[in-house]
Amino acid sequence: MPFEIIHKPTFTNQLLAIPKERVIQVLEKIEVLRDDPKPHGKLKKKLHGYKGDIYRLRSGDFRIIYTYGDGWVALLGVDARKDVYKDNNKDKLIDEGTGVDVSAVSNLENLLAPEKVLPPEFKPSQVETLLPVGLTEELLDRLLIPKTCFPTLLACRTFDDLLEADVPGAVRDRLFDCITAPNFDQVLNQPSFVTGSPDELLRFKEGDLLGFLLKLNPEQERFVTWAMNATGPTLLKGGPGTGKSTVALYRTREILKQLQASGVSQPRVLFTTYTNALVTFSEQLLHQLLGEDARFVEVKTADALMSSISHATEQFQIAQTNELSKLLRQAIPQAIAALEGNVLQQQAQRLILQRLQPEYLLEELTDVIDARGIETLADYQETTRTGRNISLNKSQRQAIWTLRLHFNQLLKDQGIATWAQMRLYALDRLHTMPDPPVYDAVVVDETPTNSIPQLVIDFQQHKP
Repeated sequence: MPFEIIHKPTFTNQLLAIPKERVIQVLEKIEVLRDDPKPHGKLKKKLHGYKGDIYRLRSGDFRIIYTYGDGWVALLGVDARKDVYKDNNKDKLIDEGTGVDVSAVSNLENLLAPEKVLPPEFKPSQVETLLPVGLTEELLDRLLIPKTCFPTLLACRTFDDLLEADVPGAVRDRLFDCITAPNFDQVLNQPSFVTGSPDELLRFKEGDLLGFLLKLNPEQERFVTWAMNATGPTLLKGGPGTGKSTVALYRTREILKQLQASGVSQPRVLFTTYTNALVTFSEQLLHQLLGEDARFVEVKTADALMSSISHATEQFQIAQTNELSKLLRQAIPQAIAALEGNVLQQQAQRLILQRLQPEYLLEELTDVIDARGIETLADYQETTRTGRNISLNKSQRQAIWTLRLHFNQLLKDQGIATWAQMRLYALDRLHTMPDPPVYDAVVVDETPTNSIPQLVIDFQQHKP
């Protein structure tokens, strides 16, 4: 039975650095490991000097570094032989230290004799270590570094420059993997990704494939089928980097399996995510995971979905941030002029509208009132505003509600709306549509507001 091929990020980072004409041979050699990764002659050897079991596979002038276990092979790195070995030292990888030939040193005995210890001299600055490889546009292009990072990176000359550069951590990691010698004991601790076929590695090298599926660990695997038979929605919570999005992809596969097993020959599943970039990435990962069955999954941003529903009946444009700020500043004096209550109540309401920053007021209107679907002043006055930092009493909330009425009227006069309002329109429209979109299942990945999950859940609830 062939071994499953997985890989670490360092491997794909280093693969990008290899010239395209040499990559094909490397990818063909990987298939040798799929059949049998065990050491054999000079082709596959164990490397010494590491705590873990680390091996190398020859591929012309390159060496594929890997480890393996029960039914799997993990690709750790790939580099030119001259960068991996030093003097053919019995297949032992080297670190970045510099060797010293003591035989070339004369009068070694005197050199080793203890000398009087002098206090260290004051040095105004440490000598900076230059990067071993100069960063060029050609190299950054080959490594698929975003163009927006080029000016910052091209100015880097030393390791300190690169460490302090204002670029994403993943970009910095890719550069370090490709211009320095990785410690493969540390690479073993990196997350594993499902490699798939050599064609997918080639697509990644060419920039057509954005990434790979995370290999689930046992803790993540149990959530793939967790609460799968629940009659209502299920919520999976976790901190950043815990694999929630990956679990969502695998749950999508499990949902399709169950639907098909129950006799649904043409299942329809909606997978929503947060940005257009994530839509493309999720589509690629679902194709890796599902193959031809990916055609049963529709991937969209929730906002795009709601926008299509809202615009079927409401003709408006989504307001830009600068437009919202301008209209809010116009609405504040209008609201102050319309405040109700006695003199003291009006004074308290006027002060809260004058003292709160416009940005804070806008968030209150959109992220608290509209995003939660609050329709009356009474409901707003009873709403818990966790995380808003500034407490508001009933009189102050009445002032903000008055501001909301004037702000919304200005938006209507301009024929524009906020994203939060568009979501509310979509919810209302969905409840009255004679033939609403219907899905067998809905998977929501990373949403910023409470109204989005409510909308996509309603798609499934409208199923006859």
